[in-house]
Amino acid sequence: MDFSKLSNGQKVGLVGGLVMIVNLFFPWFGIDAGGLGSASGNAFDFGLAWIGSLLVIAGAVVLGLKVFGRSDLKAGTLKAEQIALLLAALGTLLVVIQLIVGHEAGGLLDLDRKFGVFLGTVAAVVTTVGAFMSMREAGLELPSADDFRSFGSKGDDSPPPPPPA
Repeated sequence: MDFSKLSNGQKVGLVGGLVMIVNLFFPWFGIDAGGLGSASGNAFDFGLAWIGSLLVIAGAVVLGLKVFGRSDLKAGTLKAEQIALLLAALGTLLVVIQLIVGHEAGGLLDLDRKFGVFLGTVAAVVTTVGAFMSMREAGLELPSADDFRSFGSKGDDSPPPPPPA
């Protein structure tokens, strides 16, 4: 493992991803029923939080692949830094939606936001910012719609199929 290969953006993104992994287990929402007790749920208990957290962590993992000597990751015309940014940004969007919407159990209970949902939002934003910094440090631009046109098609430069036998 060679941590000296990491750019500042990759380091920021990895720190955000590591915080997000730990934060999965912190309480995100909870309820206090006075003398009856209290209950809380972590990111695993809420769909948007869980999926968003996984996407953010996946973005951090893509950034961290350079530590293991895997810097040639590409998907179509997208480079690793761009893939990491897309994953982290989508995950951040889902975590922020979970923060804003909160959680209501059948309309009867309004659960309080706990520390985890705020830390998760910060970790998601930090990972996204790190991925953006990493992308800019690599001299790449934000992906455009043209970058996605090559997915699922061979493009115009592919040879024609062979004739039937």
